[in-house]
Amino acid sequence: MTHKVHLVVLIHGLWGSPAHLLVAEEELEKAWAGSKTSQDISGPSEDPTITTRLTGVQSRSNGSSSRPTTKTKESVRQDGELVIMIAGGMTSQLTYDGVDVCASRVAYEVDQKIKELQKDGKTVNKFSVMGYSLGGLVARYLVGLLHSRQPSFFDKHRPISFSTISTPHYGIPKYNTLLSRVLSYLGARIMSRSGEQLYVADNYSDEDQRPLLEIMADPRSIFYQGLEKFERLEIYASAINDHSVPYPTATIEPVDHFAQWEQRHISVDSDADGIIQSWSVREDDRTEKPKNGNKKGWGIKMGTLPPVLRYRFPFNYIILLLFPIMLPLIVILILTRQSLDTRRSKHRLQLLSQTSTSSEGSYHIPHPSGMSIQALRDGIRRIERSLESDLVENVPLDSPSTSLFKSSSALFPHDHQNPNSSAHEDIDLKIELKDSQMRMCLWLNQLPLEKYLTWWPEIGNAHATAIVRDPKQFPAHERGRGLIKLWAKNTLNAAKA
Repeated sequence: MTHKVHLVVLIHGLWGSPAHLLVAEEELEKAWAGSKTSQDISGPSEDPTITTRLTGVQSRSNGSSSRPTTKTKESVRQDGELVIMIAGGMTSQLTYDGVDVCASRVAYEVDQKIKELQKDGKTVNKFSVMGYSLGGLVARYLVGLLHSRQPSFFDKHRPISFSTISTPHYGIPKYNTLLSRVLSYLGARIMSRSGEQLYVADNYSDEDQRPLLEIMADPRSIFYQGLEKFERLEIYASAINDHSVPYPTATIEPVDHFAQWEQRHISVDSDADGIIQSWSVREDDRTEKPKNGNKKGWGIKMGTLPPVLRYRFPFNYIILLLFPIMLPLIVILILTRQSLDTRRSKHRLQLLSQTSTSSEGSYHIPHPSGMSIQALRDGIRRIERSLESDLVENVPLDSPSTSLFKSSSALFPHDHQNPNSSAHEDIDLKIELKDSQMRMCLWLNQLPLEKYLTWWPEIGNAHATAIVRDPKQFPAHERGRGLIKLWAKNTLNAAKA
């Protein structure tokens, strides 16, 4: 008898590792409410791929609750078996090589896992993917890469749930502050290809010189059409305090609705887990000018500084006294490390271009190192040339109108929809989007996206908290467990439909 399998792929972010997604795996296991039959860790120790297999509720474990492999009696419930795979082929420095190259490495892991399951007499009939931070962009490219196969990967493996957590969907946006402008300038230059793509400063190919993220958001692209095949599309993001991936790009919005939320007297209704149910600007304060707003100039306020600079007396004074000495050293160390990593990334890509091929009949990734940039370009463009698409005949590609922007979530009051609305006139901290980023907003919001926002004003680092990245070292990360539980429940409910 062939067992049916729902394969769920989890993809970590920039400079990440599979360990960052262990809580997501744990909560998915609990939501499944079945029995763990095995857990495998394969590949090199620095880039492991972690796979967990679970069967139905009829079986019970042998009493062991530890992380190592737990043997159980084989039993599969009617809706099959759940296999969770945390991708490991793009760990740490490898994430500098570009969204496309990283996606090809994950595609190789997916192919290998499916072959392994087939040898065990199991068929992957359902497929879901979740990407965290940069991993969400990798997941979007992965979807296009799988859909570009002939026949499409999704003709055989039913696409169920696609979700992202704290993902910069249109890249890292620039705000009207000196700090943001400096980081935007440096980020595009010291993080190899991934930095160029994240800051929308790349030209993907000679044939299509648009940035990669804009190409991926275009409704005519194989990436967009692959997303349309999923039964559920979800976005999870932090409304405030995510200093790595700000709210607008994580939720694909053209404005920062929660910028300077305290001065603007924004009222938020959230549940016990911090999931926002509704929000509004209090009517009695709507006409008042924000108090203590940022003045134009440096644009750096204490709330945007790292937590280490927000200590109370006397530590804050000690840090400030040492700051002129330590800052140059820290900057030099960071730039040196980033430069070395960028050099290593370029060397890896050069080696990859010498070994990777893109033959007309090859639609599977031949090596765990992935495919070269040119091979990926050629493969995607070849498929897209053969597609006859009229999806965007009536969409103005060069002059997107801000009046077309709308949110797919009921969380956004109507007077906050327009980036030019009067509700934002008195905000000093404003987002500055490129034309390509505005187009990405328009196109991606035409997808049936479900958006979930968290409200954690007490959390200093919402980016790590969103996936409970390291709860042992940072107990405050546990605040994000409710978000992960919601994601796990929604993912499995989509598979039952």
